[in-house]
Amino acid sequence: MDQGINYIGVDFGTFKTSAACSNGRREMLPTAVGWPKDHVARTMLGRDVIFGKEIQDFRLALNVVRPFERGVLKYVEQSEADMDGTKSDAHKEAAKLMLEHVVSQMRPTADQPIYGVIGAPSRASIKNKQVLLDAAKDAFDAVVIVSEPFTIAYGMNQLNDTLVVDIGAGTIDLCPMFGTYPTEEDQVTLSLGGDMVDEAFLNNMHEAYPEVQITANMAREIKEKFGFVHDLNEKAIVTLTAKGRPKQYDVTQPLKDACNTIVQPIVEGLYEVIAKLDPEYQRRMLNNILLGGGGSQLRGLDNLIEQGLKELGGGKVTKVYDSVFAGASGALKLAMNMPLEYWQTMRKRDQIRIAA
Repeated sequence: MDQGINYIGVDFGTFKTSAACSNGRREMLPTAVGWPKDHVARTMLGRDVIFGKEIQDFRLALNVVRPFERGVLKYVEQSEADMDGTKSDAHKEAAKLMLEHVVSQMRPTADQPIYGVIGAPSRASIKNKQVLLDAAKDAFDAVVIVSEPFTIAYGMNQLNDTLVVDIGAGTIDLCPMFGTYPTEEDQVTLSLGGDMVDEAFLNNMHEAYPEVQITANMAREIKEKFGFVHDLNEKAIVTLTAKGRPKQYDVTQPLKDACNTIVQPIVEGLYEVIAKLDPEYQRRMLNNILLGGGGSQLRGLDNLIEQGLKELGGGKVTKVYDSVFAGASGALKLAMNMPLEYWQTMRKRDQIRIAA
């Protein structure tokens, strides 16, 4: 590593973005950008753009954009997202501003080049990846887009005989590792994730407790605190309001049912990936399945996936050591291990690249 260079690894998530820098700084913040709704809000806030925790604090005074919501710009096409050109432009601008803010939070040394690696869903199209590159070009002097599961495996030194399942808010990526960069044909991306669980939980709550006042943000916070899929005698008791009056509610079953919605798709995705592999490698992969991403922390998920693999002779599933920074740390490690000549050549040619 050259001490005169800022290296940054970014896990540009649908709901949360984490970054790690060669100077030792790490940061995690919501993947969202807020603009004041009117001149009154602008005067109160004293800024034109809001990031981080303050978005939630001042949410009612802001127009908030999550640039990658439901896979928008990251995986699905604009037409699939039912998004017109104006809205798409707002999402692209939010992605650009978000990435510039993340890099600034790393406090890179002035007048020194910034080289970075950014994770993207396994099978994001060239068009989607180009959106990320366009967002990154003003924040980095040179940047490479790689598969998000690859950054997790790279950071944990599990590049061979490992099947990574990266469970994000917008997508679930399944990627086998053979000691080299995976091809697009090897990988599977499911256009679902934590957002789908939040929506299912919210719907379940409206059905079970129609009188309860609960928002999407509240549903997500409850899921992150209590989420589980196992059959142990576990309770999730929370305080919610009905007509402004607080009361305790047992949300165990609505929450468990919602969390379970991602189990079968993951198992089916694993079946699809395994079926593509050489028979000699199938058992090795099944014995080393690595769960990453925020969704990996649902209690009991590893065991349920193992149960779902019984028809394939079983499997061994483990969770990453750090679901928040595993991807960003792996991306940083990759950036720092790339030959300096590689970065310098890209910079001279004013290039940004997508790893093949």
